[in-house]
Amino acid sequence: MSQAQPPAVERRYPPWALLHILNPVIRRLLTSRLHGPMSMGLMVLHVTGRKTGRVYDIVVGRHEIDGQLVAHAGGAWRANLRGGADLRVTLDGRERVACAVLEEDPDRLAVIFQALIDRFGRQHASRIGLTVNVDRDPTLAELREAVRGDAFAIITLTD
Repeated sequence: MSQAQPPAVERRYPPWALLHILNPVIRRLLTSRLHGPMSMGLMVLHVTGRKTGRVYDIVVGRHEIDGQLVAHAGGAWRANLRGGADLRVTLDGRERVACAVLEEDPDRLAVIFQALIDRFGRQHASRIGLTVNVDRDPTLAELREAVRGDAFAIITLTD
């Protein structure tokens, strides 16, 4: 019997235990004067829960596409951004006021991921949470299938 081929593109999530241990440390660094090099690719979103009113401080990767700040929104907290939400963002060690809109449409997500693959190269797709299993750039259809159910926060600084 032949083994099934893996899909052209797969989501690649860091181990939960690793995130659970590292995120509090990274969050403290990003919100301190010692943020330095870590701030280049990361930021902290301060999202207020719609039901609880509790503020969640979430470390996310940050990217800029066509002048727009985008961040992967991979947890249950993302529901607080549906329909748009005001939030605070710690960016380059400075807390800023922002508005975020959640993008969940697989077609638009595929375009965002494609732009990021174009920037980093498919061999570095793990930087954006993907594994590319083919020796070429993935098609939009392959990306769409891999990122179905995923989301990005589109963030606009308002201060």
